[in-house]
Amino acid sequence: MAALLEVSLPGDLILGGGWLRWIIPALVVVLICVAAASPVEETDRRRRLGITLAALVTLANAVAIGELVYGIVGEAGFEGKYLTVAALQVWFTNVIVFAVWFWEIDGGGPRHRALAPPGPHEQLFAQYTLPEPWTWRPSFWDYLYLSFTNSVSFAPADALPLRHRMKLLMAVESLLSLMVILIIAARAISILD
Repeated sequence: MAALLEVSLPGDLILGGGWLRWIIPALVVVLICVAAASPVEETDRRRRLGITLAALVTLANAVAIGELVYGIVGEAGFEGKYLTVAALQVWFTNVIVFAVWFWEIDGGGPRHRALAPPGPHEQLFAQYTLPEPWTWRPSFWDYLYLSFTNSVSFAPADALPLRHRMKLLMAVESLLSLMVILIIAARAISILD
């Protein structure tokens, strides 16, 4: 889905445009394949690849957000419908890529979490506030939910970050989401009126 969102972004929101518009969607597809692999079969090399791809997609998405903001400030004359669709595309991509970030970073990645005893690592999920013994382990869907709620509320919903790097990731996601929601979406709505 994130790859489709990136492909459908208007060319003027993609750094370089033209044939470069296909690089990030291809990287997103590879990123999803890497993230979808069995946690036990994950290697350190595959994890590094996943983190590198997440960084590239995050950078490309930040550039698209910057181009939208620049277009608004520079009076590029974007139409309301154009801004609304583009804002939704970059926002959804943001949610998906940060879910991958959280999945790959928490507790040393999916392989380390699968091999370690159940319990909190870098995110304190609500399930770990129940009395031990813990048998529950977070899945990718838990990180997707965490990313979604962080993007909407700009704060953790049911999982609290325990380490500085997870707090930093959540802050960056909130900042990018804030730019999309407050600046771009607000301008798009004002144009639609």
